[in-house]
Amino acid sequence: MNKYVKIVLFFCGLIVAISIVSFFQNQRTLFAFGPGVQDFSKKLTGGYTLYRNSAHEIFAAPDDGWNSEASIIPSKIININVYNEFIVAERQGLKRRNPNDSLDTYEIPDESIKDFWILNTDKNYVLGNLNKTDFKRKLDSLHIPAGIELVDIYKY
Repeated sequence: MNKYVKIVLFFCGLIVAISIVSFFQNQRTLFAFGPGVQDFSKKLTGGYTLYRNSAHEIFAAPDDGWNSEASIIPSKIININVYNEFIVAERQGLKRRNPNDSLDTYEIPDESIKDFWILNTDKNYVLGNLNKTDFKRKLDSLHIPAGIELVDIYKY
């Protein structure tokens, strides 16, 4: 047998093996390899969805798309929950990977920045960049239970 045919058969067998293993681990996806396999979207409240488009692009936005008029909670949401028409979230700040390279716009987590956000889906407004004290005050003024648990996005 030609060595190129052997190489092609090897890779075909590898793809089948990965697909079989993947099928039994995650029965909804036959081919669970390559980019995007951990991406998801989860319905929230008031016509909003939590989107995970990459490891650091995790945000809340309207289901039907959005523009500059629509309120969103930008990336990177790490914990979230809903209460009536409100979406409450904790966000991990992002920073440019190479701030001195104008061509490199990729962002990575900035461990020094964590803030809180409250989005009212009925009235289309968002309160953001709140520290923990301001967040608790806003919860109280909006009659959202102070003990609302912010759930990890992967468990929500």
